[in-house]
This record gives sequence, structure tokens and C-alpha cells, in this order.
Amino acid sequence: MTNQEILAAYSPLVLKIAGGFQRKLPRSVLREDLVAAGMMGLWDAIQKQSEVTDSFEWYARVRIRGAILDELRRQDWLPRRARSLAEKSAGKDGYVPPPAVVRFDDVSEWEQNKCLSDASNQESVFGAKEVQEEIFAAIDTLPERERYIVAQHYFKGVKFKDLGIELGVSEPRISQLHSQAMNRLRACAQLSES
Repeated sequence: MTNQEILAAYSPLVLKIAGGFQRKLPRSVLREDLVAAGMMGLWDAIQKQSEVTDSFEWYARVRIRGAILDELRRQDWLPRRARSLAEKSAGKDGYVPPPAVVRFDDVSEWEQNKCLSDASNQESVFGAKEVQEEIFAAIDTLPERERYIVAQHYFKGVKFKDLGIELGVSEPRISQLHSQAMNRLRACAQLSES
């Protein structure tokens, strides 16, 4: 079997695994993003195991799930330190923190204001404002095109497909630029933590 034939034969497996993830995630996590990440995992499995044996499907499942989990971690805009603080503060007044993968449009303005106005914990309020300022400052350091993609996608909810049409490039290219931007933002977050 050629690589293309293997890819075509195991594409339904990617769709099945992505669907399983999507049922557990907020609606703002796009199925297309999960499928794209899963296809990259499948392609990686094909490249690393050139022969399709009985154990290939198991190996492909592991690679597909891993690639999807990596993509979900990349899409999580909240730094680990802030995520940890949010999880520690859960349960004080019935507030349940958002799910592990959160985009800006998942959190209502009311929830943002509630977190920021919690007078009983001024330290966490200061930390939340500081994190927000750090995020905006980090976004401002991105190259113009990446900054535009991040702002449109996270603040206005524009899908990668629509951004690709608007910028005259393919959806996978938008995904690449988005990944570059997320890597730059992660690097900024790591520098600020140290």
C-alpha cells in the first residue's frame, strides 16, 4: 500500500477519534482543528512505520490522540500558572472554573468581571489583571499577520477557513501561522515566568 492509500484507509479513524474528543469539549473548539491535528498524527504514524502490520492501527490511534492533545494544549491561551490559580480557587463561592481548553469567547464578560472584582482575594485580582496585561503585551509583539490572525480568531471568533479566504492563503497556512504565533506567545510566557 502506498502512503496515500494508507492515509485514505485510516482517515475514518481520525474522524472517529476527533468526534470522541469533541463531545467532551466546549463548542468553540472546532472539529476541523481536531481533525487537522489528527491527520497530522496519522501522517506521522505512516512516516514512522512504513509497513502496515497488525499493530499499525493501535500505533496510529496513539499518534492521532497524542497529536490532538498537543493541539488542545496549544489552543489553551491561559498560562499554566494562571490555570493552576483558577483551579485552586474553585469551590469557594460555587464558582466552577472553565474547562481545561478555553478561548476568549468561551468566558462571558460577567465571568471576567466577577473574577476581577472578587474583593476577598486582592492578590488573585492583581494576578489576573497582570496576566491579562501580559497576554495583550505578548500579542502586541507578534508580527503583524500573526497578530491579526490571533486577534480575529480569539477576539472576534473568525474561523481559520474564513481568515484564509480573507488573507488569500490556504486554511493549513493559517493554521501554521497560528501555531507560530502560539509558540511565540508561549515563549513570552516562559520568559515572564522566569
